[in-house]
Amino acid sequence: MTAETASKPFFKSRAFLLAGLCVLLLLAIFSLWNGLESLRWGWRFDRAKAQLAGHDAEGAFPLLDRCAQDNSSSAEAAFYAGRAARMTGRLDLAKTWLDRARGRGWAEVAVEIEQVLLGLQAGAMVPYQALAEKYLEVEQPDRPRILEVLTLHHIRRLELPAARKYAEEWTRAEPDNPSAWNQWGTLEARSNNDKNAEEAYRKALALDPSSTAALEGLAIVLRKLRQPEEALLLVRKLEQIAPDRPGLDKLAGATLGDNGEADQAVTRLRRAVAVNPADNEAAVELSKVLLAKGVPAEARKVLEPVITRAPFDREALDAMAGVLGRMGERDEEAKVRSRLETVRRDLKLADDYMAEIGKDPRAVGPRLSLAELLWKNGRLGDATRWAESVLEIQPANEAAKAILQKARPAR
Repeated sequence: MTAETASKPFFKSRAFLLAGLCVLLLLAIFSLWNGLESLRWGWRFDRAKAQLAGHDAEGAFPLLDRCAQDNSSSAEAAFYAGRAARMTGRLDLAKTWLDRARGRGWAEVAVEIEQVLLGLQAGAMVPYQALAEKYLEVEQPDRPRILEVLTLHHIRRLELPAARKYAEEWTRAEPDNPSAWNQWGTLEARSNNDKNAEEAYRKALALDPSSTAALEGLAIVLRKLRQPEEALLLVRKLEQIAPDRPGLDKLAGATLGDNGEADQAVTRLRRAVAVNPADNEAAVELSKVLLAKGVPAEARKVLEPVITRAPFDREALDAMAGVLGRMGERDEEAKVRSRLETVRRDLKLADDYMAEIGKDPRAVGPRLSLAELLWKNGRLGDATRWAESVLEIQPANEAAKAILQKARPAR
């Protein structure tokens, strides 16, 4: 046997050995990569859940959505992606992920609660409201989420006493949640409890200094409490954080007017009206600044289309009475003030109807009376919502159908 012939088996076995080592190395690299990817997925998932627990659903959603996509077998990831999607208003995507969580074997009750809350957020009262209330009868970890959705559900339906009940429970359940205090502030402000609203918004800001809802809500309340300087500071901060926030020109213009900066106020309010010519509130605020500048005729021109659109708008009527008085048109002023007094009586009557509904949420009579009163005063959207709420309780109620025909004739 020659040396060349003897070396062939040696080189052949060495080649096999090198090949085997390469395969083992590749397997080790793949295993290491897979382990690192698993660790990265777990870190991302834990971080997102922590954000969700810390009331930052917007920050958590992208991470949870990616985690649910990356791990197609994780029921937990699908469930939390569905929850985050629901909490951020991505309702179709929430339904998809919750269905997958159910299919992957996540706890049936947890998925069902989320789907009930999803139904309420989508605007369907039956059967979801009753189911959500039933789940509250048992103490459970998901209780704050149920209280949150029920609070928002009743605010949308203008059922403020019921919303107040759930909001109060929500703030007790989650005293560290700025959203809970924001909603409490909203309810107090709508009930004209301005000092209570101020306290709630300040608590929200203490928890989240960049909360745009709390900054805006507190600025509005401070305007009503005649604290325009601090209100303007809040508006300036809001402009830095969210310069494109809807309604910012209106709020900034009105607050500038409160602080005597009339020229800047007029500029901002004219821009607000130009963007949304049907914004009655912005037009009324503009008329007030123009009147303060000593141009009542111009203020009147701004108000006239508002009163044509909404002949029973209390703020517009009050502003018009002031303009007519400044212009010396006493007879016209008296007519406007007479109409204003009628509106004030109607609004007091509306408060009485709301109190009756608070005592008996399924009472149809005060809902119908309120819908009719709101329609009469030109608040067609609110009248429609109350009439629709009657039909949710009594689908065949002819009086509610008649109000809807008047309130939304184009439908």
